[in-house]
Amino acid sequence: MTAQQYQIKYSDFNGPANLLLDLVKKRKVDIYQIKLSIIIADFVNHIKSNKDELIDTLSSFLYTACILLEIKSSTIIPSQSRAVEDEIEIIDKSILLEREKQYKIYQKISNYFGKLIEVEKLYFIRESPVEMEFIDLLPDFLDKLNVEHINYLASMLLKKNDIDIDFYNFYIDNSTTTIMDEINRIRQLILDKSEITFRQLSESYELLIDKIICFLSILELYKSEEIDIIQFENFGNIMIKRMIKK
Repeated sequence: MTAQQYQIKYSDFNGPANLLLDLVKKRKVDIYQIKLSIIIADFVNHIKSNKDELIDTLSSFLYTACILLEIKSSTIIPSQSRAVEDEIEIIDKSILLEREKQYKIYQKISNYFGKLIEVEKLYFIRESPVEMEFIDLLPDFLDKLNVEHINYLASMLLKKNDIDIDFYNFYIDNSTTTIMDEINRIRQLILDKSEITFRQLSESYELLIDKIICFLSILELYKSEEIDIIQFENFGNIMIKRMIKK
């Protein structure tokens, strides 16, 4: 789906916003003669009456209107010297060109996703229920489920204690180790055991800050390719293994 560009109708001009911007850049239209407030107000009224307008149509007009406002504001505010004005004009041109380049990239991406959405509408999901002769073969998942069982599961969930971390004590507690000391300790442990878990490494620490230092030390060793980290499931036990250098 391609976006239909909003047509500006102002004075003798009738066309898309980017055409107006191009004419202003080429000095074929005097920016002083354009009342941007009227153009923007007309666009707002257009959006109110066409609420299903595509997002890239909105972004296209807003992008162009912002550049027109910037050009007009820079011409209205007088500069202290011609040299400074020329320098600002060069900077403004490079900024505008870069913005225009980025805008075109986003416009292409927007059109690409618009086409994907249109293609997606052509697909229809075919329902495939179980045939009648196979219904009796399906297990009854609700057979052993009763009110007492549901009540038991709910009570177990309600009894679950949330982890309460006292961040005040976390910041005021002094750590009993440093990252360098912890790195050396882990190096020695994996030399002796070849592999070890994070729980085993941190179980001797009571302070949260020490456990964090232990974890950061593991990451440093992993970054230097001295160890490998294995975790078989989310929130599961973290296994630290010594890397065998070839």
